[in-house]
Amino acid sequence: MEKEVSRKVFLWVLALALMGCAVNPVTQQSQFSLMSPQQEVAMGQKLYPLYTQMSYGLFQDPVLQDYVQTVGKRLAAVSHRPNMPYEFNVVNASEMNAYALPGGKISISRGMVTKLRNEAQLAAVLAHEIGHVSAMHHATFYTRQTVAGLLTGLGASVLQASGTAGGDLLAQMGALAANLVLMKYSRDQERQADELGMDYMVRAQYNPAGFVQTMAMLQEEGKRQPSLLESFFSSHPLTIERIMASNQRLEQYGPDLRTPEALRQAPFEEHTHYLRQVAPAYALMDEAKENLNKGNGVRAASLLAQATAQAPKEALIWVYRAMAEKTAGNGREAVSSARRAAELYPTLYHARYVAGVILFHEGHHRESLEQLTEANKIVADQPSVIFYMGRNWEAMGQRDRAARAYYAVLKRVQKGPMAQYCYQRLVAWGYLR
Repeated sequence: MEKEVSRKVFLWVLALALMGCAVNPVTQQSQFSLMSPQQEVAMGQKLYPLYTQMSYGLFQDPVLQDYVQTVGKRLAAVSHRPNMPYEFNVVNASEMNAYALPGGKISISRGMVTKLRNEAQLAAVLAHEIGHVSAMHHATFYTRQTVAGLLTGLGASVLQASGTAGGDLLAQMGALAANLVLMKYSRDQERQADELGMDYMVRAQYNPAGFVQTMAMLQEEGKRQPSLLESFFSSHPLTIERIMASNQRLEQYGPDLRTPEALRQAPFEEHTHYLRQVAPAYALMDEAKENLNKGNGVRAASLLAQATAQAPKEALIWVYRAMAEKTAGNGREAVSSARRAAELYPTLYHARYVAGVILFHEGHHRESLEQLTEANKIVADQPSVIFYMGRNWEAMGQRDRAARAYYAVLKRVQKGPMAQYCYQRLVAWGYLR
């Protein structure tokens, strides 16, 4: 039996090797890949809206969004994979971060753009991410994880065939990690993305000094406020060797593009005008978040009142203001702020969810359900959303609908106060014994 399973393992691996050959557009060498370009695009299209929401939605400035899209497309056009359906956006996270999804879906955070000083620096960040797409680093990661999962699964089959305990555990351990964004690139992949990024900048007529400037800025910010760069450095480790290599590479380029004009500072300042205008308000919001984490809702609410006065159209600031006001015991003000956030940005998950929770606690059950229903449309099947939908139905006397919601929660969450509440209700109502 073991010989038969081992033979199947060999045949599976051989079949994969025969099916999974692709030519890397950067190296022009054949490599083993289990992700076709079509699959790469499909995965990126599926993940892009979700990760945009995870990053607090889009920064609500169409001028900046169009500008970043234009800069990104200019770089993508001179890359090794110019025909990928590239998209670029600015997400509203305060942390300094940038990431590429499969298929050329690339995001840069508001916090990162705020620290940049010219268009060449923006191009450096985007070009580096394009380099990861061009060199098929997502496909490489996916293939490595898939093969590891397959071999682990086949290993489990061997154990089960030979009657050895532990097969189920091995199969669970072999499951693919879904979080491609936070994958850790290898040092070789980072070096390759650096080299490609600087090359794309030069091809697109940017001063490559912008790349070195960006690395120096990241290094300095990492020393000064390491927590701000935690997400970025976890997936893009910035080593001294990488910085030195980029400086050496810069010297290889002639003086033609190494001019102040090719840094394109004026266009950058023009298109980031609104971002710089609201930056102080977001700084207040970040300070308020620290106070909220310490349980100081009164101080947080005061800071956020100042922030919304400075930037009255920024929905995310209103979201945190609502949370702070609720924490400080100002329920009526919290409801008003939550409604304002949802009005300003109807498709922001955080706005809809926070509004739904606050409205529930203030007894506005029907309106709470409306907000939570919209949140569920934006990011489906989140246990906390389903839980509060159930709480609203329970408060409205619709026990069967509440019970179905609590069942759904328990399928996803087995521990903690939320799961305990659902279980106790289902037992008390006779749905569970």
